[in-house]
Amino acid sequence: MGRKYAEVGLSEKPLTLEELESLLVMFESRILDYIRRRLGRRVEDLDLVINAELSEEGRVLRLTVDVRASGRQIAPISYDEVLAEAIEDAARQLESELKKRRRSSSSS
Repeated sequence: MGRKYAEVGLSEKPLTLEELESLLVMFESRILDYIRRRLGRRVEDLDLVINAELSEEGRVLRLTVDVRASGRQIAPISYDEVLAEAIEDAARQLESELKKRRRSSSSS
């Protein structure tokens, strides 16, 4: 899928470990929900690994996502495309949540 970088305001308000944990739970849930919606019972095997690296000062977050699925091929559907779409959907939500966090800190 490649790499995606986004400036979301961590330089203004560093991320805490508690915030990171909450965001990762949301991110993982969003990926799994998307896959279940699109592939349903066709999926027989699903592996999802999310690696998060937060810099010491909490200003840089790097996520690596590895997701693999296999199952029955009922309709002409690309598992790889669905998995890439699931990650992109979750990334958009994560970016949105981080931007909301920045806006709330600047209005305080």
